[in-house]
Amino acid sequence: MNNQHSPGSAARESESVGSGNPSMMIDSFINKIDATMTSKNTLDHRINDIIHKKEKDNSPSAKRGRMKMAMRAIVGEFFCCLMFYTPVYGCIVNLNYHGGNTFTTECLAFVQGLQAIAVCFAFSGVSGAHFNSAVSFALWLTGKLSNRKVILYILVQLLASVLSMGIVVSMFKYDNVDMARVCTVTPESGGDKLSFVFASEFFMTFILVFTAFTVVFEDAEEQKKQNMSFQTIGDSRGLTLYASTPQSKAGFAPFAIGFTVFSLCLIHGESGGAFNPSRMFGPALISGKWDYLWLYWIAQFLGAAVAGLLVHNVQRFGIELKSSTNEVSAEEAVRNIQRNRTVSTNVTSDNETTTYNVIKS
Repeated sequence: MNNQHSPGSAARESESVGSGNPSMMIDSFINKIDATMTSKNTLDHRINDIIHKKEKDNSPSAKRGRMKMAMRAIVGEFFCCLMFYTPVYGCIVNLNYHGGNTFTTECLAFVQGLQAIAVCFAFSGVSGAHFNSAVSFALWLTGKLSNRKVILYILVQLLASVLSMGIVVSMFKYDNVDMARVCTVTPESGGDKLSFVFASEFFMTFILVFTAFTVVFEDAEEQKKQNMSFQTIGDSRGLTLYASTPQSKAGFAPFAIGFTVFSLCLIHGESGGAFNPSRMFGPALISGKWDYLWLYWIAQFLGAAVAGLLVHNVQRFGIELKSSTNEVSAEEAVRNIQRNRTVSTNVTSDNETTTYNVIKS
């Protein structure tokens, strides 16, 4: 019988021995993790460079992609506002002429809350579904919306408010100016207690923007990496978009925003509960009733700015604090394992040498 093994069988035996060696298996597993982490970190760095405007593709196709994405977002925001303001104005006119005062506040709160949920689901991935100039202003202030886009956003929000009021005027037989006047928001006590008006609008806008930033907008850039393609991330520079699907982190954000709008409408306050600069513009323009609009807008934009900056800076401080304490990245954990294995191997080798020398002596 021939006892010699072929080169192929010897290689297979060596491979089977190697594959059965626990030490080699662990080393192979660690090397695979290390390679995966290196590849992932390289990709993350490139995506972060694109998001934070450190890397920009100026090719004609990339410019067309960004322009297309920007136009899509602007048009989407226009229709988002149109879908939100029209039912709100229509409900106010209908309740004023047909519903009397029975459950008026509750009905308006339901309409605005439910409509906010609907437009967030419909337009969150298109324009970010702001439907509120104060929200757009806060996003711009925290660097999440570019200079050009914040101007276009606010312009289309104001335009949508005017067109929504025009649509509602065409749906009812009453006097146009009178219907627009009904939809305006004015102080409940006239001009006697403007400090309460300012406080109402400031804190209600603050609560809305704080909620929106906490549940979705502050982490929107990170969610882009999880839910969008590489090309879409590049095309959506300067836009704050998010996916409101059940699989995404922001899947329930529309409900949080809608419920917040509902509760704020029930609060009402001495101001009448607007907490939205563009919502006030259309009725004021058509009716010519601009009473204390400047005070509302100052309070709303200031409340939005404070909320946005607060969440943005608190989140940044929290992330830095975590990374500087006890949390260790996966890459560092792999390196620690490798170092420990090297130390363990050296100690074992030294012990074996010492034992051999003792026996020999």
